[in-house]
Amino acid sequence: MQHVFVFTALLLAPLAAQAAAPPWAATNPSGAEVRIALPPPEDPRLAHLSWNKVVRTPQGSIVLACVAGEFHGNHGGGCPAVARSTDGAQTFSKLNILREFGRGSDYTCCGNLALGLAGDGALVLLAMAYSGDETNHIFGWRSADDGLTWTAVDTSTLGPDKTGSVFGNVVPIAGDGLAVLGHYRPGSRPHTEGIWMSVSADHGGHWGQPRRISEVPALEPVLLASEGRLIAFLRSSKKPLRDAAAAVGRQYVAVSDDAGRTWSTQLSALDAENPATARLAAPCAVENPNQRGELFVLTTERTASKNQNSRIWLWRGNARSLEFQRERVLLEFPNIKGSPHTDLGYPWLLHLEGRRWLLFYYHGQKRGPCPIWMTEVML
Repeated sequence: MQHVFVFTALLLAPLAAQAAAPPWAATNPSGAEVRIALPPPEDPRLAHLSWNKVVRTPQGSIVLACVAGEFHGNHGGGCPAVARSTDGAQTFSKLNILREFGRGSDYTCCGNLALGLAGDGALVLLAMAYSGDETNHIFGWRSADDGLTWTAVDTSTLGPDKTGSVFGNVVPIAGDGLAVLGHYRPGSRPHTEGIWMSVSADHGGHWGQPRRISEVPALEPVLLASEGRLIAFLRSSKKPLRDAAAAVGRQYVAVSDDAGRTWSTQLSALDAENPATARLAAPCAVENPNQRGELFVLTTERTASKNQNSRIWLWRGNARSLEFQRERVLLEFPNIKGSPHTDLGYPWLLHLEGRRWLLFYYHGQKRGPCPIWMTEVML
């Protein structure tokens, strides 16, 4: 039976009236303001926000999806949640928790999200839930009223224990409706590693059988369409591929020229500036709306060095050549001795106009309050 979740548009968080950013906050080298888009809820069970995704609806609203829990990771109690802005991200509504997970529930945590728009204009959100490496499932919802209410969809083909995690964008594909990607994880059968793809032919109401499209040891695939191709950016897991030690921490790129029927995967140039002291988290990738075929990729470098800051970098690339060049730092996170605010990353871009973009990311405590932040960048 489907359930309708009614969105409560209360307790708006005014951004313009915020106090100055704390000393541990990231800085935008352009001098643009860095501010909190979504503050942590007062309930400590939901105060850690992470894995944010953002989309603009056909009506012009901005919908932000994230995971709200005690922390993100095994048994962190994370729950899929959405917030909505009708004033260009100046304010967001109170978080709407779509489903609760945690100890004593059927799954102890929500881990990752995928968000996008269906061909009929509805919002489509998929979320993975899991209990460590024991069991997992994918849940999903649609909103046909600009994010006000959400209705559960049929994801029975994706679990329990058939896939693992879902991530990134829900993307329209030619002739087949919508596509989404995820990675297999322990507890799934028959695969526990690699990247899977599923297609919906009815605007996200039902999802087809998952199919493994890459065997590489990778996580959190980000899917986009450009130049008639489907392109996926894959975060390497912490082990080499085919005895290639250089693969550790790198990003793979998978590409399909036949609407996802066949794929090829290769290592890319996307890597940490100094792989000896930093590793990449999941990327964000979009096509430049002002130049067809040009891709923007954001990589998050989490430092392991006391003498280095974590950073979010901009790369530019081409959808045909799949060649990418590191360009510049978009955000820098101060490395403050003893600071608990060391959990950061997962940038997500939302186009405004021309070269102007909003960049959303999370940054806060590993176990404890963690807001969703935003800043404006020129790309």
